[in-house]
Amino acid sequence: MSLNQISKVYATAILELAQETNSLESTEEELSTLVDVFFSDESIRHYFLSPLVDPSEKERTAEKSVQGKASEIVANFITLVVRKNRFLFLKDILEDYRTGVDRLKNRSSLRIVSKDSLGKEAVDRITKSITSKFGRDLRVTEQTDPTLIGGFKLFIDDFLIDASIRAKLAGIEEALLQKKIPVGAFE
Repeated sequence: MSLNQISKVYATAILELAQETNSLESTEEELSTLVDVFFSDESIRHYFLSPLVDPSEKERTAEKSVQGKASEIVANFITLVVRKNRFLFLKDILEDYRTGVDRLKNRSSLRIVSKDSLGKEAVDRITKSITSKFGRDLRVTEQTDPTLIGGFKLFIDDFLIDASIRAKLAGIEEALLQKKIPVGAFE
């Protein structure tokens, strides 16, 4: 099984459980919080990824750490993921879960990437425009990329709108190369 399929299989399993119990959003919220906790602290991440720690000890630790802090579905799921030695895939599982929830809710994800934060007003304008074009609700995330010269990139599901300065310069370069100005034309 490929690495990409592993996260999809686990995400589908918890998505089906959450759908049966009518807890799609709360499951996503709990799962997101736990993944943030597990991966934001380097010592926790190293503990669960270490081959030196006994797998049954990892499972007990995971069970104790989520018991009472998450619903039964999420707590059991985290314990299962640790038991099956799939801890490394938790972030990918969460992303695949979100994609599944979005698909069920007829919602798209919009990721706005810019050099600096655009501000709430600009993000709201972009969101409103994209919502009217695609006719769907959006899950909006904003991300900064210091390598951009200026402008922004919009990622809507698998669709890219590149309004960055770099893309515009590349377009100008391509247009100039397509002109094929003959040698000696300017002499």
